[in-house]
Amino acid sequence: MSQKQAVVSTILAVLAERGVEYQMGGDVPISDVLTDKDKADTREAIFTMFRNGDITFKDEPTAAKYASDSELKKYVSGLVNNHIRKTKEFNCGKTYVIKNPGSRAHVADEQLRELTKLSAQCADDPEAQKQIADAIVKRKAEIAAEKAKSVTINPDALPEALRHLVK
Repeated sequence: MSQKQAVVSTILAVLAERGVEYQMGGDVPISDVLTDKDKADTREAIFTMFRNGDITFKDEPTAAKYASDSELKKYVSGLVNNHIRKTKEFNCGKTYVIKNPGSRAHVADEQLRELTKLSAQCADDPEAQKQIADAIVKRKAEIAAEKAKSVTINPDALPEALRHLVK
């Protein structure tokens, strides 16, 4: 059984157990129907299914990563929340839309992460805030420049009038 199938069927079973008959793809999003207890029961059932081998990971390194109960519980929580948010049939047939696009664009950059922490630490110093904000803008520009260098453009695919712009 796939993870998605397991989550969907478990959520429906938990609702049925509570006496709620949810219609997939209907007019009511699943988030309006589920209670905190329903979500907790779903997470518990999915966790048990992983431990019993009813649901598995695609590869061994991933399975090893979630070998401990605490790590698996975190994974299951995210898995259930993802499917509640992203499964079209649970959301009136609508595709999931990110609330704050671009908000995680530079999370992999260590310097930006540390600058953000420093900004929070110096919240009461306006001069320091300005210096940090300038450093953040500068670093984001550096990242954008690095990214732009790695882009390959096929000049033959461009209109003749624009080919001279390719570097």
